[in-house]
Amino acid sequence: MRFRVALAIMFSTPLLAQVSPSTKRVDAAMEAYNKGRYFEATHRLSAAAFDKDGKATDDYAFQMWEQVSSTVTNELDLATLDKARPPGVADSSWDKAIAGSVSRDAITEIVRRAAYTGIVILNEAHSSPRDRDFAWRVAQALRPLGYSVLAAETFDNEPSYGGKPTVVERLARDRLVRISTGFYTRDPVYAAFLRNALVIGYQPVSYEQNSQQRPKGDLGRRQSIEAREQAEADNLVAIHRRLPTAKLLIYVGYSHVAEAALKEEDGGKIEWMAARLKRMTGIDPLTIDQTTVTEFPAATRKSYYLAVARVNNQDGILFEGDKPLVLGQYAGAVDLQVVHPRREYRYGRPAWLADLGGKPLPVPKQLLPTAGRHLVQVFPATAPLDAIPLDQVVVEAGSPSAMLIAPQEPLRFATQP
Repeated sequence: MRFRVALAIMFSTPLLAQVSPSTKRVDAAMEAYNKGRYFEATHRLSAAAFDKDGKATDDYAFQMWEQVSSTVTNELDLATLDKARPPGVADSSWDKAIAGSVSRDAITEIVRRAAYTGIVILNEAHSSPRDRDFAWRVAQALRPLGYSVLAAETFDNEPSYGGKPTVVERLARDRLVRISTGFYTRDPVYAAFLRNALVIGYQPVSYEQNSQQRPKGDLGRRQSIEAREQAEADNLVAIHRRLPTAKLLIYVGYSHVAEAALKEEDGGKIEWMAARLKRMTGIDPLTIDQTTVTEFPAATRKSYYLAVARVNNQDGILFEGDKPLVLGQYAGAVDLQVVHPRREYRYGRPAWLADLGGKPLPVPKQLLPTAGRHLVQVFPATAPLDAIPLDQVVVEAGSPSAMLIAPQEPLRFATQP
């Protein structure tokens, strides 16, 4: 189902109509989001996704709500998620494996292994800005090894028209993340990751399947996946040939990281992008998953808390002896699996936001609401109207306000009802 969301974003409205009975409501929300109206989009998606009791009644609307609302809140509320979906069945084998494991520091292990390849592939959950913060830390750690090209799934990859620069050419030129840069890059955390990566010398490149590569006519789910994965691999091979000495950090969503075919519910298998790229280039990439051993869904939470106790409140990788422990669907398909520490807060915000380089900034008193709640955003003072905010936070009348996190530079503020 995660793939369906990606397709729905990438393709046209007719496909959305086949996905969800609430298409018009979701479309209205996404129209607002496409114009940078985060708070309105979140409210519209919530209305489409949940019933009056907080149960998720529309799968597609719920997934879009997860992705969009997390750009406002940084983290999704576990109680809301638990009420929305019934708990699944836990895999009891996870706990036994975790109990027999030891932890190593994630960044140290990634750097050690990245020295033996020229391609690192890291995935994310599209509703987890924390994954994007970790991606920045990985990019920073890999730079001294010579990694200098950042390929991101989310970058728009349409060719240049009329002599205008492509999205990534414009990004590299002005180092400004805009609404048009990509879908997931509308998250202020993702935008901060990109800005920081550009400052330390990364070259952004796009590799997503573009409109010229999409097959004509209606395709089934498997055919659509395979066409997209092959197009992505083809585009990355072309980048590798154009920049043969460059080392690539490729940032993907979910299963694109798998360097071995993954089993489907119907018993078949799908070869995802990383597996195709490995076969086509002859390069064994370092593949890293950070989406499996997490707090959500509820079925994995107990195992996650056991794993957290092993990693000693730092980003860690569990090992069985000298072999990295990989649980769930990616066992045998990725090299490493990251466990992030439990949630921690400073200034009313997730503590990991400090990794991105901003400083705590009080919300100006004149922007606090006298009734209800609204969104407060902060931008560079000279940023254009289509820029992604440096940060944003929901403030409510009568309640203590969390801090904004922003660089110490001239700023301007905006609010959204």
